[in-house]
Formats: sequence, structure tokens, C-alpha cells
Amino acid sequence: MAASTQWVASSPLHLEDVDSDALLDSLGDEVAREILVAGQRGAVTAEELAERCEVSESTIYRRLDRLNELGLVERCNPLLSASKGSYRTRIDGVSIQIGEDDMEVKQGPSDCTEDAIETVMDVVDVQHVSYDADEELVDVQFKLDPDLFETFMQVYGRSNE
Repeated sequence: MAASTQWVASSPLHLEDVDSDALLDSLGDEVAREILVAGQRGAVTAEELAERCEVSESTIYRRLDRLNELGLVERCNPLLSASKGSYRTRIDGVSIQIGEDDMEVKQGPSDCTEDAIETVMDVVDVQHVSYDADEELVDVQFKLDPDLFETFMQVYGRSNE
């Protein structure tokens, strides 16, 4: 086994600091994805990963090294012998936003509702928000130019059909 498997990640993970191309390349690899899924369920050994992925342990260690470089996995049980130890996934999801000029990778699963609210907040000029907790009723006032208002009414009409 290569000495590079003697790592232990301990600092907080911030995917914003990770090279997006390298991250996406790793996520495009089926074995790497299987490692991340298995490690999310709990600590797993390289031997178990090799069996699950139907590849050699050396292939698993290469993927683990790359995933560790990206901060996606960490070694557990570092006090065990160099040939033993288990690994776990350090993240619970990845969200990718594609903008006009760039692509942003964020840690954490994408929340469709939150994403939609953020999109609305980016487009509309919110003037006032109030919330009636007893009725669970939100009153929002916002400004829209006439074109956006027409689009809003079309979407609103479709959602009420």
C-alpha cells in the first residue's frame, strides 16, 4: 500500500475552495461515486470497497487518495496498522449552480424549495414581508416590471389549474 493512504482529514470542508473541474472529474468516475455512497452509510474498509465495486484494492486506494485530496473522504481509525483502517465520506451532498460566466460548486444537497426562493429573491425587488404564524400565512409585496409581471401571471395561472 502506498504511504499516501496515511492521511486523516480533520479541518472543515469547504467545497468552494475545491477545484470544480477536479471535483466534477472525480464525481464522473463510477468507482469514486460508489466509494462516496458507501462511505456515507458509515465507515468502510478498502477491502469492502474493492468487493463492492468489483475492482482491485489498489484501484480503491487510488480513488481514495484522489477523494481525500478533494476533501470528500477521510480515514477513520488512523491508529490501526498501516494496512488497515476504514474510510468515510465527509459530505452529505454537492450542489452545482451554472451561471452566465462560471460554475459554482457548493457543499450540501440541493434544496429545490430554497433554490427557487433564492432565484425569486434574485429577480424581484421585495418591498415588504410579514408572517402570521397562527394562520401560517406569508404576505409578500414586491415590485415587478411589466414583462416580469406578465410572466408571473402566466406561471401563477398554470400553478392554479
